[in-house]
Amino acid sequence: MYKIIIVDDEKGCQETLENLINNFPQFQIVAKTDNITDAQKLINALKPHLIFLDIEMPEMNGIQFLETCRDLGIQIPVIVLSSVGKNRPEITFKCLSLGAKDFIIKPSGSISLDIDTVQQEVISKIKFFYHSKHWDHKTDLKETIDKWTHKKEYISSESRDIDQTYCKTPPNKLSSVTIADKIMRISSFEVLTIGISTGGPYALRRILPQFPPDFPLPIVIVQHMPPNFTTEFAMGLNDICQIPVKEAEDNESMSNAKIYIAPGDHHILVNHINNRKVITLSKAPPENNHRPSAEILFDSATQVYHNRLISVIMTGMGKDGARAIRRVHLNGGITFAQSEKTCVIYGMPKVAVELGGIDEILDLDDIPKRIIEIVDRVSH
Repeated sequence: MYKIIIVDDEKGCQETLENLINNFPQFQIVAKTDNITDAQKLINALKPHLIFLDIEMPEMNGIQFLETCRDLGIQIPVIVLSSVGKNRPEITFKCLSLGAKDFIIKPSGSISLDIDTVQQEVISKIKFFYHSKHWDHKTDLKETIDKWTHKKEYISSESRDIDQTYCKTPPNKLSSVTIADKIMRISSFEVLTIGISTGGPYALRRILPQFPPDFPLPIVIVQHMPPNFTTEFAMGLNDICQIPVKEAEDNESMSNAKIYIAPGDHHILVNHINNRKVITLSKAPPENNHRPSAEILFDSATQVYHNRLISVIMTGMGKDGARAIRRVHLNGGITFAQSEKTCVIYGMPKVAVELGGIDEILDLDDIPKRIIEIVDRVSH
């Protein structure tokens, strides 16, 4: 049984979450409390697998609670419930920096009023952490950097069978053209593009710190977020990554070994102007109900760089980016999708796979390792 504790001073929120979660027999609410001091005692006594935590609480707030958990070495996954985060995103991202694994915004300030909006998100995130017990989170960062820095000979000597090393899906769902075939026709890579949605903050905080300081490409990311979130999100990522992370600006020159986050409510496109790699922002209508849209980013990148790019589609509901990443694939670019078992919601990657636009499906922690490997193979 997967044990869950709810820590929220709003009784309606407690009851709403409990009623929702009780529909799934593999999950059990073992305790509810409106007091963080009591929550600490319950954690010690019940040893839950997951905690829902409201930020604003009497006596001790959620940030103080997370600081205490960090200091005590408590590593139980925490999903933050935030109403203040809607207008003060820095608080939500402070929680992530202190060890919270994800967050859910209460749009109206009360999850009991927003249950139709957030119920899929709540259950998807519980299921993700439930299933994540059964796959290996560990990543050997030193080995990844060594592979890049020291240019180990195994890269050039390996056969095309290496392309199946990370593959997690039956071959009939993937392209018949291997990455090794594509690499023979790629002179160099110009950009790495990523499209991601629900579950993105957790996923990006896991993979982006693995890119080494001399990674030779700019990384451009569409993460579906409200306008007032992306600045703080980029700042939080910058604190934990080996390469700089920033919110993208219009007409900004892109640099290698730098990560650009699309600002909320703006599409982001990549261009090549006067020998410069340039970012363009746009307020064009939403695509697939999103602005920014991964569809716009992927299409702009393949139009400018043809096959000289890598595109990744990751966790998120819906289909944003799925058709465009197929166009990247058909133009000879390298395309990856996050695996179902490591997605919070297997929506965007699922559609991309079904459309036949993906070269390989990768578990979350394999994504940066595989990208670094492929880039190194092309550069040598």
